Amino acid sequence: MRSILLIIALLISGILSAQVSINGGGSMLVGFGNPQPFGGFHIGVEVPRDDAVTIFGRYTHHFKRRSLLPIPGYLSPTQFDNFGNAIPPPGELYTPVVDAFPTMNYNIIEGGTRYYLGNGFDYGFAAYGGTSIMLIFNRVKAEYDPFNEEYYEVDNLNRPDGSIFSNGFGLGGGVKYSFTRIGTLYFDTNISYMIFAQASHIAVSGDQYSSLIFNFNLCFRKDILW
Repeated sequence: MRSILLIIALLISGILSAQVSINGGGSMLVGFGNPQPFGGFHIGVEVPRDDAVTIFGRYTHHFKRRSLLPIPGYLSPTQFDNFGNAIPPPGELYTPVVDAFPTMNYNIIEGGTRYYLGNGFDYGFAAYGGTSIMLIFNRVKAEYDPFNEEYYEVDNLNRPDGSIFSNGFGLGGGVKYSFTRIGTLYFDTNISYMIFAQASHIAVSGDQYSSLIFNFNLCFRKDILW
């Protein structure tokens, strides 16, 4: 947390003093061992310390995706006879379990340092790489197969809905090309490992969460001088 606050402070001081770039574009996240990618977008700022070293901050949102693997969705009866026995739907057996498919999104706050090789931050073609730290918040909400809602309801004590909070570190790199008086087009990728994760529910992640993630970004950057 101290490192994130330091990065934010340095970014603010850079903004107040000289030059800052704003950027945004499309993103894709792939979790290790996960068969489906997450699509999304990102926005960020980058402040050069000199032409070869910058400090950056970025927020990335990856849209929710439905799990491929179901988990049990436990149901509770809503209708009872005079003796307290559950009344099943007419012609059906009492079956208080359905398939639940968790949906999950990614929200990533990231900050770090980049080192440029080639023409540097401001001009022409260059490659860059660096390290970052990140905070990740995943929101999970279940979608259920159809069931008879007149006789059953989802058991609140067994809902797989919830959230996951993680923090980790990453290594990344990319390439960029700066067009004079227009802006910069860039592509980068990073690999990140979660060193801490806490879920609000034991079944909250389904088959979607991964401690090792790969993120790909294709975007546009605009530099602002004052």
